[in-house]
This record gives sequence, C-alpha cells and structure tokens, in this order.
Amino acid sequence: MLFTAVLAALVTLGALGGVAVLRGQDDVTRVDAGAPATPQAADHECGDAPCQVVATASVGATQVELLADAQGDNGRLQAGGQVVQTSITQLGARLRGDSLSCAVASVSACLVEAPLNGGRVGELVVQRDGDWHPVAKPYFSDAGVLLLSDVTGTDAPEVVVVRSSPALAEVYALDGGVVGCTKRYSYPAQIRGWPQVRVVASDLRTCS
Repeated sequence: MLFTAVLAALVTLGALGGVAVLRGQDDVTRVDAGAPATPQAADHECGDAPCQVVATASVGATQVELLADAQGDNGRLQAGGQVVQTSITQLGARLRGDSLSCAVASVSACLVEAPLNGGRVGELVVQRDGDWHPVAKPYFSDAGVLLLSDVTGTDAPEVVVVRSSPALAEVYALDGGVVGCTKRYSYPAQIRGWPQVRVVASDLRTCS
C-alpha cells in the first residue's frame, strides 16, 4: 500500500534522535475512543515555553486554535475548552500559519499539517458528539499537498493526499480507511485544480 511505503520512508528519513513515531501505523486506524482531552487554559506551556497562537479556524460556533512554542514545536490544538496534543512535531515538523484547516460537516474535522522532508505531513483531529479526538495516523504527501474535502458527498470530509511518485491523489476516510485513488498522471500538476486539487467520487478507483 502506498501509505505504508511512504510512512516507512518518512520514519527512516526522520529518525529524529530516537523520538517515538506515532502509534497506529495500521492500514486502517480508528478514531481514538478514549476520554476527551483535559481542558486547559490557552496560555499553558508548550514544552518548556509559553504557548503562542499559530493559526485559528472556526468550526460552527467553536473557535479552534493551533498553539505551539516560538519555534512551532510542541503543538496543541485547542477547541471548545479541550486541548489535544499534536503529534507531527514529534516527527520533526514545525507548525506555522498555514498549518490548520477545518471542515464543518455532520462529522467535522481539522487537519494539522506542516512541511517535512520536502513534502508535507499531517494529522487529523475529529469532532464526534461534541468531543475532539485525534486520529492516530499521520499522512505524508511527497508532492506537498494535503487537504480536507467532501469527495464522496457523505457530509463528512475526507483526507486527500497527493503523491508525486506515482502522480495521483489518494482519498482516505476520517477513520484512516482508504476510499480510493485517482488515475495516475504524468505529474501532479495535471490533477484537476492543482494545487487546490478537486477530486470527485467519479474520479476514484481501486488503489494499486
């Protein structure tokens, strides 16, 4: 599977001095069903330094803030009085102003992403029944394009991951399951709407 091979390469390239890689490298990773994150103040510590607001977004009436230290490390996502620890910074990614995007739907979600090893790495935080939960599965795009989009029309966003080798877009459900892939292209810029790619259900086929 493309994701497994790319993640293995990502971990190899980003050994990062023994930092533990995210748990949950399964083909299908379920949303963490544990207790919601413990509410904390917005100015709590990010590592050994005070948190700073890196980016903000709105999910309905909920204000979502992406927090990190001054270097963009030790990230937190704060939403509706809950705080969720980000995990892509453990891989070496550094959060910045374009690192947060959210989609409002029957099941809303936010994508936290950042540059890493010439591409972009991202992780999901999903809102279910008013609580926010991280999805323990990172996504890596060697073409540098990750986004949330309602591809299948289910009123829940999917994660679109653009690859450069081979050039195509992969679509994942919020639980990490593979929805499908587009056809292969000669290069990523041929994908409709590049770089804000637009994938629709009729574009999808079995990933190979």
